[in-house]
Amino acid sequence: MYIIIFRKKVFFTNPTENTLLHGPVRPALLRYALPIILSMVATQFYSVADTMIIGLRLDADALAAVSNASTILMLFLFISGGMELGGGLLVAAGRPTATRQEMAELLYNLLFVDLVLALGLTALGFFTLPALLRLIRTPEEILAEAVLYGRVYLVGLPFLMLYDLTKECIMGCGDSKTPLRAVVATSMMNIVLDLALIGPFGVAGAAGATVAAQIAGAGYMLAHLRKTELNLPFRREMLKASYAKDIFRLSAPNSLQQASGTIITTVKQGLLGGLGVAAIAGFSCAGKLSSLLMMPVYGFVQSIVFFIAQNTTAQQPDRVHTGLREGRRILFFYSLLVAALCIGLNGPLLRLFTTDAAAAAYGSTMLAFEGISYVFTAQKHLCEARLRGAQKMGLYLASNLGQIGLNLAACVLLVPRIGFSGFWLSTWISAPAGLALAALLARIGAKQQS
Repeated sequence: MYIIIFRKKVFFTNPTENTLLHGPVRPALLRYALPIILSMVATQFYSVADTMIIGLRLDADALAAVSNASTILMLFLFISGGMELGGGLLVAAGRPTATRQEMAELLYNLLFVDLVLALGLTALGFFTLPALLRLIRTPEEILAEAVLYGRVYLVGLPFLMLYDLTKECIMGCGDSKTPLRAVVATSMMNIVLDLALIGPFGVAGAAGATVAAQIAGAGYMLAHLRKTELNLPFRREMLKASYAKDIFRLSAPNSLQQASGTIITTVKQGLLGGLGVAAIAGFSCAGKLSSLLMMPVYGFVQSIVFFIAQNTTAQQPDRVHTGLREGRRILFFYSLLVAALCIGLNGPLLRLFTTDAAAAAYGSTMLAFEGISYVFTAQKHLCEARLRGAQKMGLYLASNLGQIGLNLAACVLLVPRIGFSGFWLSTWISAPAGLALAALLARIGAKQQS
């Protein structure tokens, strides 16, 4: 047993309880990161499988309807994403010093804020969905299906937000294996229900399968949290304004980042609307596959954020620097592999999603050309992880919005003039520029911290 002193608090802890703070950095980081990566891959794999089943069992119209509905749903999910990332970071930063009472209070406040936001977003989504779908120029022939998919999906939004928040909080506590088990189980459940429901119920069956899996996942993760960090009974006086302030301080920048990504996706869908259903379907397939291949990057970066947060709180700057150095190497080699795969096998990969030749052609072109930018994108996310882990949220937001703004401007200028090629060309422009900006801001953040 060791005695660890953090911020004038004394704790007796076993070093094996939290490997992020002890031992060689690379194996500790990889052991923690691997379940997070697998969780994200499993989640995205369900999304990919969902797209494949819809594309192969229904048609390109159904695929395009789900794509447009998903884009609008992201307008409501960005707050969920901000709560998830901000809550996990808050838990990770507080974990080395918080008492059991303080941790329970923080979690209860996170859950309360999350519930209030979820109910408000669900109600808002039901009423505004048709108008928002028309705003992004959804073709009339797929509008009814898009509305149906979106409204069924919104039924599960409160459970999705609870599920995502509890997963992130448990990972912030240093346990990345329990969320992995939940994600694998719910993803498998989702795929099985897709196969059973999409045939007879169409896009509504796909959305219903997702809702059922979200309910199951939320129940499991909340029960696990009750057994571990939330084993103290809830009392009304635990809800405090000071916690709400900290929650919004970290969640709001993450929500704005998520919102900016959603806005650019919405604008791109609007630009796609003028190119036809095949372009929408192909773009959607390429995006799903690209996200799946990049999930290990996002998962590893998220583990780096928690690693930095805990070791910054524990006043171990050398360990933070070592973790960043190892992260740069790992992400460089992985992103090179992904780029080679996208460039070399884009055609066969897209044909897994759709039998529509025109949609597959659009998607394979997008995947091949965007693959070149992945090396820059991976390193940019690592620079931003350094800022997030140190809670330099203003600099993080500036980095993210700068790159997204450049990409959006390039799309708006190029797509109307040169067509579909404008999408990947805008990424060629914005990805290297985004990395340069993120690296500069990460250096500024490091100087501020020292």
